Amino acid sequence: MIPTGLAPNRTNVHDGAPGEPEYGAAVPRRPMRPNAISSGGVVVRRASGGYEVCLVSDGHYWGFPKGHVEPGETPEAAAMREISEETGIPLESLVLRAPLPPSEYVYRRPNHGALVFKRVHHFIVEAPEGAELHPDPAEIVDAAWLGFDEARARLSFKSAVSVLDAARSVLKPEPPRRAPLSAP
Repeated sequence: MIPTGLAPNRTNVHDGAPGEPEYGAAVPRRPMRPNAISSGGVVVRRASGGYEVCLVSDGHYWGFPKGHVEPGETPEAAAMREISEETGIPLESLVLRAPLPPSEYVYRRPNHGALVFKRVHHFIVEAPEGAELHPDPAEIVDAAWLGFDEARARLSFKSAVSVLDAARSVLKPEPPRRAPLSAP
């Protein structure tokens, strides 16, 4: 047996995430070269208690509205277009507030298809107060406005939870708008 320096119950991982097995020495991550790029965002609207977050479902998973970046399109423009298409919120009423860290993941196409190395650009996008959701039935089975905690519990993937947490930290310092005081 060749000594590896790893405890017998450990496996090799590269990200060194807390509580996960690790190499004895630091192993640098190689940059991923995506062959699919999408863009979308954490869509928020102001509500009486702060913000609500829009989540969409394809019938299997809950996540954020997103889609492919078209040739010649910027990630920001793609995010705004896709959010409008998937939620039914008019494009002209959406406001791009801030960029968020991108997420990267790998999946295999159905039926033992090719591996897809995907990068998703995320943004905080604000919808008007009281905006209603009218999801595109060709892509979206359900859509909902939820508080941050409920959205966090409903998200299907850890990477989406990280994006939501980042959005919450950006939005947290800003107090919700209050209705203007009326004159006596």
